[in-house]
Amino acid sequence: MFLGVLCVSFGGGVGYAQDALLSAKNDYIACRKQPCVDVAGSEWSEKHPNGVGISVAMGTQPGITDDQIKTVLTRDFKKVGMTNIKFFFEQNDAPATGISFHIRGGTTELFLIDNVREQVAVIAKRAANTNPLFQ
Repeated sequence: MFLGVLCVSFGGGVGYAQDALLSAKNDYIACRKQPCVDVAGSEWSEKHPNGVGISVAMGTQPGITDDQIKTVLTRDFKKVGMTNIKFFFEQNDAPATGISFHIRGGTTELFLIDNVREQVAVIAKRAANTNPLFQ
């Protein structure tokens, strides 16, 4: 059941982008603070107040590759005008892949792959907000 949902909601963009997959190899990080990617994403987003840090904890049974995740989410953010994004990947010990977004040092909830794309427009709009009250 989960795999079917995965293919419908995330897989629709994967087929389109497979010819030009972006590599996630250099986006893997390691650190002493856990969860590592959340710490790194928050720290990066503090230094880039109108950007989005994207932390990805790859599950042990992901269903799609890290390159597919990076390619599809990069394309989705570009569609809504956000190009200041940075990915942080780590290998998780849980079966499912979890993705969080980081804006100005804050962290969103953890999204599973089947509903993360629905969040892109809202996250990009929040990051692009230049109102001093939200800085």
